[in-house]
Amino acid sequence: MHVIIEQQTNGIELIKISTKQGKIVFTNYGASIISWKVDDNNIVLGNAVEADEFYPTHPFFFGAAVGRYAGRIANGQFTLNGHSYQVEQNDTPHHLHGGRNGMWQRLFDYEVVEGDDQVQVIFTTVVRSEEDNFPGNIDVKVVYTYDVTNTWTIEYFAESTEDTLFNPTNHVYFNLNRDNKVVDNHRITSDKLQMFPLDDTGMPQIETIDLGRVFGSQSVTLETLFASTEPTVAQQVAKVGGLDHPFEVHDGGLIVSNQDYELHVTTDMPQMVLYTFNSPSVWAHHMNIYKAHSGITIETQSLPNDINIFGDKAASILRANTPFYSKTAYQLKVIDA
Repeated sequence: MHVIIEQQTNGIELIKISTKQGKIVFTNYGASIISWKVDDNNIVLGNAVEADEFYPTHPFFFGAAVGRYAGRIANGQFTLNGHSYQVEQNDTPHHLHGGRNGMWQRLFDYEVVEGDDQVQVIFTTVVRSEEDNFPGNIDVKVVYTYDVTNTWTIEYFAESTEDTLFNPTNHVYFNLNRDNKVVDNHRITSDKLQMFPLDDTGMPQIETIDLGRVFGSQSVTLETLFASTEPTVAQQVAKVGGLDHPFEVHDGGLIVSNQDYELHVTTDMPQMVLYTFNSPSVWAHHMNIYKAHSGITIETQSLPNDINIFGDKAASILRANTPFYSKTAYQLKVIDA
């Protein structure tokens, strides 16, 4: 394996890792993945050439480590230990992805550990209460490991000075198509495909839609899902122009595939959010080359707004001085012709 560090402006550095078959690029800005090429096909959305201009300006969380809270919190309000908190309403009227001072828009410290069969990039930062109005300061470590099996593994480590919320994810957009056409031809597969519907404010409801029952299969293309005439599914797709929904899958395992590749996702997080990049046109910028459904995220996390749904049983509650750990892996497999 081979590693090159490239310096750009604005403090942005690229960590380029290559094997015989694959090449992956991370940056210290947002601890982001910005490129992943297998057989010269880039399967993630991003901009390595102009990273120093692109990443500080875009609003779409491309490939970034997201926190302290991934997903939305209704009206930016929650109660923890009897205390009420108001956090930034950056997705009016809701809080989204840690706000403008979240992890996705900061320069992380990092170190690179090289091995024969893998390379680790260890990113660290501190998320402070005065930056986002959540209780507690959190020491965060995000470890990316890329190995010779074309597997990118993410490990999250954290510890807070006070009881707080911590719900990290990575907001990588995948597109497995060689011609970069929309991802509607991608197939999602798991022995359990439970989709959480969204209410009229965009908050998840806890009564799930069993896609296996709706489609008679635990494997369905996005195109089929988007064209469904089943009333509940059709209503949910129309609500956001595709998917922006939490899912619960079997044992944290999901396969996203097309005719060439299978992306195997495994996680110990309880849910994941699938988002099909439904409204890229809201960013009026010369670097915005994207159209709706240019990619799909698999954001492994706990249920958005869980603190207001489950109260003191919410999975996102991190108790003071209690170590947090979570692991998600993405392995790309080439389908033999």
